[in-house]
Amino acid sequence: AVMVTLALSITGCFAPAPAGPASGTSAAPHADDAARATALAVELGVSAEVYRTRMDPSRGGIQLAVHNDGTRALSISRVRLESSALAVPIERERTTEIAAGVTRDLALTLTPAVCPAASPAPPVAVLTVATSDGGTAELRVPTTDRLGQWRDWLATECFAAAVAQRAILTVRHDSSADNGALIGLRLEITRRAAGLELVAVGDTVLFGLVPRGDSARVTSLPLSGLGDGGATASIPLQLTPARCDVHALADDKQGTLFRVEVRLDGELGFVTIVADPATKAALYDAFSRACGLRG
Repeated sequence: AVMVTLALSITGCFAPAPAGPASGTSAAPHADDAARATALAVELGVSAEVYRTRMDPSRGGIQLAVHNDGTRALSISRVRLESSALAVPIERERTTEIAAGVTRDLALTLTPAVCPAASPAPPVAVLTVATSDGGTAELRVPTTDRLGQWRDWLATECFAAAVAQRAILTVRHDSSADNGALIGLRLEITRRAAGLELVAVGDTVLFGLVPRGDSARVTSLPLSGLGDGGATASIPLQLTPARCDVHALADDKQGTLFRVEVRLDGELGFVTIVADPATKAALYDAFSRACGLRG
């Protein structure tokens, strides 16, 4: 009965959503339709925020927290995040029921950023909700950037895109350098253009860094001058487990994300190198052996 009441309310003041553009494209809504969809979201007490959990960076994700502060339940069949900073909208097609007075977090996958970003403003959430006649209607909900993570993501993506125009940075496990508690890693650089200088590499929540010829663990290692002599370079690094327990490995979300500080045309910044699946598996295996968790 509650759902029917909501549906009747929607169809009574807002026409069903028109057929949208094909997936991967975006069309600007008619100004009047957009205004009505925004007003309806306010009337129904629907608001939204974007933020990222600690799991999202490794999976390229973001969360949309939808607050239903109204008196009626919502049945959302589709979510679309629209922003001029996105190459294509972020979409999610899965039915989610949100009872009155309840907040639900919806996991979404980020799409490529447009760089340079025209604006760091957070996206607009377009929610497709069920109507009593079996159709749908749209609510347009401007989101808030709960922790500033949307703005940070855009800045990071655009800096990384600028770096990628100058060089490709990857990591790979070097099993020949594994020795007891030490784990071999290589930072590989393929240069495309001048203007990029490597400054330092940082540790991760799972792996510490050990200077070559030393045994003391450090949080970062300087890279200045390394890998600057040619089009390609492979810089050897030594890792060691930051902690040795099964839970550290089982619960890991960011242990194989390596942050590298670089100087791009004189500007300092960070890029994150995500280990590919094969490297990630090899590092996990080496971690287990170094910690004595596996023979």
